[in-house]
Amino acid sequence: MTDAERAFLKTQIDHVVVLETVRGERLLAQILFVFDEGETPDLFFLEVEPAPDGSYVKKENAGHSILLSDIITVQPPPSATRA
Repeated sequence: MTDAERAFLKTQIDHVVVLETVRGERLLAQILFVFDEGETPDLFFLEVEPAPDGSYVKKENAGHSILLSDIITVQPPPSATRA
């Protein structure tokens, strides 16, 4: 991930972003906490999915953690409006 994406990620606490990982996964993630210090900087998030009303709902109750080094890109979520 670029420095700009890392800075963007830190501003997205409680918001939803799309994470692309080194394993080829694309996750819709509600960011809970970004720990960008020490030897293993990581991110804590809830995986979410779009709801019919355009909001996002949790896929499960458990949170997830991923090393920042395992994230290739961070992007805003796709627009809730669909043609």
